Amino acid sequence: MTEKKKTGGLAGVSAGATALCTVGKEGAGLTYRGYDIYDLADNASFEEVAHLLMHDKLPNQAELDAFVARIKSMRGLPDEVKQVLEMIPGDSHPMDVLRSGVSILGNVEPEGDFSNQKISADRLLACLPSMLLYWHHFHTDGRRIDVETDDDSLAGHFLHMLHGKPPSELHRKTLDTTLILYAEHEFNASTFAARVITGTLSDMHSAVTGAIGALRGPLHGGANEAAMELIQKFASPEEATQGVLDMLARKDKIMGFGHRVYTTSDPRNSVNKKMS
Repeated sequence: MTEKKKTGGLAGVSAGATALCTVGKEGAGLTYRGYDIYDLADNASFEEVAHLLMHDKLPNQAELDAFVARIKSMRGLPDEVKQVLEMIPGDSHPMDVLRSGVSILGNVEPEGDFSNQKISADRLLACLPSMLLYWHHFHTDGRRIDVETDDDSLAGHFLHMLHGKPPSELHRKTLDTTLILYAEHEFNASTFAARVITGTLSDMHSAVTGAIGALRGPLHGGANEAAMELIQKFASPEEATQGVLDMLARKDKIMGFGHRVYTTSDPRNSVNKKMS
């Protein structure tokens, strides 16, 4: 019997069990708590999906109304958080802004004990857009914006703060669907990092801060940014074709291609293409 060759990394290693999400079954597919991602993208709102993931079930209308009202009530930022956001340089990476924002919020509003975890999760869901857009407008045009809008959806709230006016339904729906597509992705690197932190019985803010740090990397969430930077280098389809062929000849890494789990295609792509 030959000894199995050892390889680096955790490929093929079982890290645990999850009831939240199934990724890449037979090389394709994505489900949240058993619901197909296509059904959720077509028929659910992001708030319904957030409730499904965070509170274990799709809400009925009364539960959804209560959840939306609770999230809307949590959008504000403490003065201490605003002060830190104002001190972060204007040319910082947005992921660094969120990482620092979550960390300072954990100091200003400590979790206390584990019974408050879902409250902390709801609070972060509500105020992460507020952190990013407050920082953006302060450093872009010197304004301290009001981070509490009357938009029911997180997508509408984000776009309202970004542009200073309520978004069109097309724009709101497009962002809402995108948020659904990227709401959960099983045991990816940032989830694994968060689970390591929570495994030490640390708090929600520490876990999310660490997860954001992992997500920022170009081999995880940062790959989207790297792919866009590559696309923007080319002025025409012909130039892009030749550029990619040259990269292949040099055996360069081409960001945006290949996936460790999806062996056919990313199931989210067809929805993104339809929206575009």
